[in-house]
Amino acid sequence: MTTSLKGKVALVTGASRGIGRGVALGLGEAGATVYVTGRTLDGRSTRMPFLGGSLQETARDVTALGGHGVAVQCDHTNDAQTKAVVDRVREEHGRLDVLVNNVWGGYEGLHLWDERGEKWSAPFWEQPTSVWDDMFTSGVRAHYVTSQLAAPLLVEAKGLIVGISFFAAMRHKDTENIPYFLAKSLSDRMASAMANHLRPHGVTSVALYPGLVRTEGVLLAPEGAFDFTNSESPQFIGRAVAALASDPRVFEKTGQVLVAAELGEAYGFADIDGKRSTSQRADWQG
Repeated sequence: MTTSLKGKVALVTGASRGIGRGVALGLGEAGATVYVTGRTLDGRSTRMPFLGGSLQETARDVTALGGHGVAVQCDHTNDAQTKAVVDRVREEHGRLDVLVNNVWGGYEGLHLWDERGEKWSAPFWEQPTSVWDDMFTSGVRAHYVTSQLAAPLLVEAKGLIVGISFFAAMRHKDTENIPYFLAKSLSDRMASAMANHLRPHGVTSVALYPGLVRTEGVLLAPEGAFDFTNSESPQFIGRAVAALASDPRVFEKTGQVLVAAELGEAYGFADIDGKRSTSQRADWQG
């Protein structure tokens, strides 16, 4: 299939780096106008400077790939700032075709390796309560509020909402982080529930699982921590979103949990290195 999003407008939250940046690039190479949000407008993050990445860099790269990148600084824990982003999209384009809810504070403790990271796999009563807040305030709630504010524009465009989730939602094991499992599970359920409300309006809502993604944080892990044999670039996830957004029959998938690797097989796109990862669904369903 031909992946062309020329004339389409997208909003990707949490796009300074990582999966959000990759999603923006994937939409950019398909020709979309992509609004990218996050806290790091330019330079380096004051909280995690070792990760690098900024909105201005992402926007420039989106434009270089053939789209049009627009950097908008936004802390998505602040509803007024989120509203200002959506209002700007409405004022400048009058439409929104794709919303990708990616912003996520849940991994911050792992990146900083503070008490949250050190106790990631500890029993829940030994973890700081801030782990819950990272997952839900800077994650699930931010996704809900952004969707709520953007819904009228998406209804007008019969658009697409993609919530970035993960396989951890499928089952909980004795060493899994409980807030993480619950947050990802809720993200999946939220995509399904929003699909119910949006179905009469022709808007598609899905959850999307990446596999092991070679983000800046993952690549900083100690040698041997990850087996990258079956891994993905962040841009591969963007190609999955672009394929969905350009599919005239995407509405048939509304309410579903989708896997980027499976979409690669279905739509026939590869990663930036020409490879295709395989789905981890069977591993997690166990």
